[in-house]
Amino acid sequence: MEKKLVTLVGCLCLILTLALGAPKMAGAKGAPDTIKVSSVLSFGGMFAGLGKMCKNSYELWLEKVNAKGGIYVKEYGKKIPVEIKYYDDESNGARTQFQLDVANNWGAVANLGGIGCSSFEMGTPMAQKNKLVWIGPGCGGWMPHQLGNKWMFNTLEKTKDFGLILEAISKMPEATRPKKVAIFEINQLDCNEAALFWRAAAKMHDFEVVYDNKYAAGTKDFSAMITAAKGAGADILLSYPTPVGGPTIIKQMKMLDWNPKVIYMSRAPMTPKFSDLGRLSDYVTCISSWLPGLNFPGNQEFVQEYTKEYGSTPAVLAGPAYVAAQVLEDAITRAGSLDRKAIRDAMAASNLMTIGGVVKYMPNGARDECGLYVFQWYDNKTKVVETAEWCKPYVDKGYIDLGQFKLAKPWSER
Repeated sequence: MEKKLVTLVGCLCLILTLALGAPKMAGAKGAPDTIKVSSVLSFGGMFAGLGKMCKNSYELWLEKVNAKGGIYVKEYGKKIPVEIKYYDDESNGARTQFQLDVANNWGAVANLGGIGCSSFEMGTPMAQKNKLVWIGPGCGGWMPHQLGNKWMFNTLEKTKDFGLILEAISKMPEATRPKKVAIFEINQLDCNEAALFWRAAAKMHDFEVVYDNKYAAGTKDFSAMITAAKGAGADILLSYPTPVGGPTIIKQMKMLDWNPKVIYMSRAPMTPKFSDLGRLSDYVTCISSWLPGLNFPGNQEFVQEYTKEYGSTPAVLAGPAYVAAQVLEDAITRAGSLDRKAIRDAMAASNLMTIGGVVKYMPNGARDECGLYVFQWYDNKTKVVETAEWCKPYVDKGYIDLGQFKLAKPWSER
């Protein structure tokens, strides 16, 4: 009888121990079937082509990560496949906010974002409200990072660094260096910011701004601006056109025979449509955080897979989308949890080598020492011709093949 009583008491103690606080074995907690990741992109409106490009990159990443069984989550002691649900914001910032709310209600642990200024700017407060990480290319805008948001991260270069183009030109031999600047400022926040930094860089490096004009988004006729800039003797063009506006400006410049020695455009030369210009794109210059020709680990593999899957070399904005997915995967792995705050904290502490270089973040969610590569189009290809100072070690290590910055020849000599 006494032995039975001891056994009964022992069983009861074991049950209580297990119920009230015994350590749980890894994987004991029921893991979800998938890691839910939303992706609010533009499949309609002016940025539709860019949204499709982001989706292409995300799908390549998704296939690769799920072929490995998913992302290992320490909390569950296993790999869990990733599920992406796409939402269309129609290139409309208000729609971005609505769709981010839908994604929040679906139970997404993070959001892979798209490209577009209004979507990025208006998505910023929604990410904070829902405490849902937003990671993606975003836009060049610097202002959204000044709003105290702790949940928004992006992978693109920022307007504060766009003065690098004038710094690069200032290193050219004095006798041949162009010195007179024309600014075509589209009336959008990120371009307004860029123009401020261009003017400051012009003053710092002794350039003369001889023409400075603001125009509305959607403008199709640039002839008056081109004629005025030509008349002022401008031999450098600094601009920030839309994906459609960029090729339009180039064609009208040729038609009106304006031959600046440096044609710099943010945004437009990074999009698929720009390659439609063929040799008209020669010498056009831009700044980017990624290019197909970079030699960072995995980049050439990405380019080959993208080209095979979609039938064309990835445009310059496809890479930053893939980088965003790489950063998210790394953050979830290091967080060891699907808790949103844990993922956010891990992302804020990122220090990851990606296909575009190392990704680290400032406290405001902008990339710290972002890869800044000045590139030129020539023969329908892109080539790095200058980098930010902190990217110089990439050249030394062979990650970047640095070409020579070429001044544009007159249209009649091309």
